Amino acid sequence: MFPEIHKVDSLRDRWVAVDPRGGRGLLALRSGAVVVDADEELGALCRRLSDARKTSLTILYCGDRPRS
Repeated sequence: MFPEIHKVDSLRDRWVAVDPRGGRGLLALRSGAVVVDADEELGALCRRLSDARKTSLTILYCGDRPRS
């Protein structure tokens, strides 16, 4: 979906929240989307996004192996 994310070393093995609509974020993507947050723990990422009232985001894991 956002292949360039997997090439960013600082996002490796982290859960990443992407706003496909663009706007302000940590990293602008070629597609116009932006990375708004990332964390090694999915629960922590989701709590921050909820607290910030961020909605309509795509969350994906940027690693080689699935995490449990």
